[in-house]
Amino acid sequence: MFDSTSFSTLIHAKQVIIASNRGPFEFYLTRDNQLEYRRGPGGLVTALTAVAKLMNATWIAMAMTEGDRQVSKTVQQENGRFIPLFGQDQNLKLRYVSITEKAYRKYYEKISNELLWFTHSYIYEIAKELTSEQEVADAWTNGYCVANQAIAEAIVTEISQDEQRTVILLQDCFLFLVSSMIRSSHPKVLIQQFLHWPWPDIRYWCFLPSYITQAIYQGLAGNDIIGFQTRRDMRNFLDGASAMLEGAVVDFEKEIIWYQGRSILVRTYPVSISIEDEFRIIQSEEGQQETRKIHSFLHKKIIMRVDRLDPIKNIIRGFQAYAQILDNHPEFLNEVVFLAFLVPTRENAAVYRHYSVDVSKIIEDINNKYGSDEWKPIHAWFGNNRVRALAALQFYDVLLVNPIIESMNLVAKEGSVLNQRDGVLVLSRNAGSFMQLGKVCLPVSPTNTNETAQALYEGLTMPQEERQTRSRQARMIVENYSLHTWLLQQIQDINQLLDTVKFDHTRDSKFL
Repeated sequence: MFDSTSFSTLIHAKQVIIASNRGPFEFYLTRDNQLEYRRGPGGLVTALTAVAKLMNATWIAMAMTEGDRQVSKTVQQENGRFIPLFGQDQNLKLRYVSITEKAYRKYYEKISNELLWFTHSYIYEIAKELTSEQEVADAWTNGYCVANQAIAEAIVTEISQDEQRTVILLQDCFLFLVSSMIRSSHPKVLIQQFLHWPWPDIRYWCFLPSYITQAIYQGLAGNDIIGFQTRRDMRNFLDGASAMLEGAVVDFEKEIIWYQGRSILVRTYPVSISIEDEFRIIQSEEGQQETRKIHSFLHKKIIMRVDRLDPIKNIIRGFQAYAQILDNHPEFLNEVVFLAFLVPTRENAAVYRHYSVDVSKIIEDINNKYGSDEWKPIHAWFGNNRVRALAALQFYDVLLVNPIIESMNLVAKEGSVLNQRDGVLVLSRNAGSFMQLGKVCLPVSPTNTNETAQALYEGLTMPQEERQTRSRQARMIVENYSLHTWLLQQIQDINQLLDTVKFDHTRDSKFL
């Protein structure tokens, strides 16, 4: 992804440390009990891994799987820190941090994937139903705080003596407390954190216990730069900082927070896709095989969705809207199919298992009501097969992306670039990608089934010339702001801080 001409634009630092909950590789045991590893899914992991290798970075992550924990334990027993990697991966220094499985479940499942995820997604009522106040307090103290402390301590052991030329890149909302934990012992390192999730209005944060909300804001205040997906997320954070950080001065025009003698830059970096990698995948042998599997549907009009089985994805209302079309427009019977590529997620949590059952139930109901021996309305594939999903995105007539709320949603961007049939995008106004694609999609309010059904109908019947125009414009928007651009924007901001005559948090700088 990065060639020699772009290497000069990489971070002007002597040391780079990346930290995340999920590492770039997942370790697993083979049938003959040998430890192997595979790359994590998604273009973002690919991009960050490429950058990490070029900069000889250290990547620190939580041990998530039994294979991760085992390889971490083996390395420690051999008095090492870094996990041995092979081939092209050996330029990456990888370290996994282990805590007890009980503590990890509290941190990952109870706090991160239930309490915080549903709060960020504006459906806190689900989290409240799942966990009592006592369970939340225990999981926060003995899970989330423990995991963040473990990551912070691992980072501190890697910081070199020249801490003024050290850059730490924290990823996502699993590590809210880490930057302040590091800052207490290393005040001169540069810390940037990018938050992939939506950021709620401060009034919504107040549904959480005050000690958690305050700890999150104070934890993030250890950063030098905080990045968000959209300006709406960024503005919500600035509003919250003025309320939750006592004594903070928030400059909304310059997008800076002054707090305890330090400046914190707050920026917007909408994440995107690696276009080159996506085309490489669908042009691969496996991609071509998956493409041929879709050919049997190409004589029909195709509605499509690609989603994790997560309540925020609003899958059930999407199927309800499709059923409404079949009721109101019987001419579409036998003529329109809905192809759904659904990825199981967080299956240890009951709420996700129940949601998966509900999704399967509505698929069965619609197929039984409207289907025939010759035609099945909905074809669903369950499983994490990224190649299959990307190959299928080439052939939709209408792509439905209707999350209740979402920080970005890369499927909307992937479809816009890969599609070959001048497909129309039906997009939730609450998806972060709406900020960039709103003018070329058919917008919907995600909880309004009637509106969604109308948008699907409009997409199916849209004149060809308009389809071509919208499709072309959507492709150009994504191509003009790729994952490459997303990374370079962050690196440029970091370099401007590093290249100040003296990196001093209290300085007056032209950057500010």
